[in-house]
Amino acid sequence: MTDAWQNPKPNDPRDALSNDEVLLKWKEIKDRLAALKEEELEFRKYVVTREFPKPEEGTNTKELGGGYKLKAVVKFNYRLPENDKVEAGLEKLSKLGNDGPFIADRLVSWTPNFLLTEYRQLQEDASKGSKFATDALAVIHEFLVITEAAPTVDIVEPKVKK
Repeated sequence: MTDAWQNPKPNDPRDALSNDEVLLKWKEIKDRLAALKEEELEFRKYVVTREFPKPEEGTNTKELGGGYKLKAVVKFNYRLPENDKVEAGLEKLSKLGNDGPFIADRLVSWTPNFLLTEYRQLQEDASKGSKFATDALAVIHEFLVITEAAPTVDIVEPKVKK
């Protein structure tokens, strides 16, 4: 423990407050902060939607002028529902052909955790016209739940040339 946490600073104006007043003030500040965080998150989502009408998962960048850039990192949460539904979906997937059992084995680890790399490969294969990948994705979408994660936004200042 550092000295800063051991004793209040001498002559701190907050010392004049009662314990109840200190705790109420702290809670008031904490509640304001929570409200501001919520407001900031909603505004951040709005900024991303407004500035990137069709954002892609990953980093999206927009030139702002004067060397400034707006950078938004868009993320999604990939999760799986209860095991019964996942197991049924993987069983269907494994019956789709020669690659089915291999994809089903690699798609889900039994923590269960979704393995995005295998999913991305199927998306890429489907975009190239693979019937198996298209069928596999249709089955996967029966049990995969995708929700939007909170985006991050940052204004990047231009680099100063020396």
